[in-house]
Amino acid sequence: MVGHKTVLESIRATVQARQRKKLFLQGRPVYSLPTHYSQTWQHLPDYGAYHATLIADPALPGKWQQGDDMVYILLCDGDLIEREKPEEHACQMLPSRLSEALPIPVLREWAETLWEAGFEKGLIAELTTGGDSLVCFTVQLAQSVWAELISKFLKEGKINISFSQ
Repeated sequence: MVGHKTVLESIRATVQARQRKKLFLQGRPVYSLPTHYSQTWQHLPDYGAYHATLIADPALPGKWQQGDDMVYILLCDGDLIEREKPEEHACQMLPSRLSEALPIPVLREWAETLWEAGFEKGLIAELTTGGDSLVCFTVQLAQSVWAELISKFLKEGKINISFSQ
C-alpha cells in the first residue's frame, strides 16, 4: 500500500483488529485473516508518502502458530533466481512449510509428488495476487490427510526415505 502514514496506519489497525469492515485496495476487496500480521514501512520522501506492507504471519516461514489451519506460500518479486518459474519455486517451498506444522518431517525430494497430490485433494489452492506478489498458494494443514498421503506414497514407492552416511 502507498499513501499518507495516517491512512496506512488506519488500514493496518482495521486489518489487525479483524474488523468486519470492507476494505478495498486498488478496487479489490481485502479480507482480513484471524491471525497476526507483520508490517514493514518505507518512507518515500519524493512523493510525500509511505509504502507499507502487511503480511499475515502464516505466509512467513517460521511464523506458523499452533492452531493455524493453513499456511501460505508467498513469492514476491526478487525471490526468484534468474529464469526460475514462480510455481516451481513455490513447489520446492512446500516441504519446509509442511514440516513446520506436521508431526513428521517432510523431505525436499517429495516436493513435486506432494504438490501434485495437494492440488488433486484440494489441500493446495492458488490465490489472486497483485503488486510485488508473483504467486500465493494456500496450504491446508489437515494433518491426518497429509500423513495418509505420505504413508500411501511411501508404501507405493512414489517417495522414499534414504539414509546417507
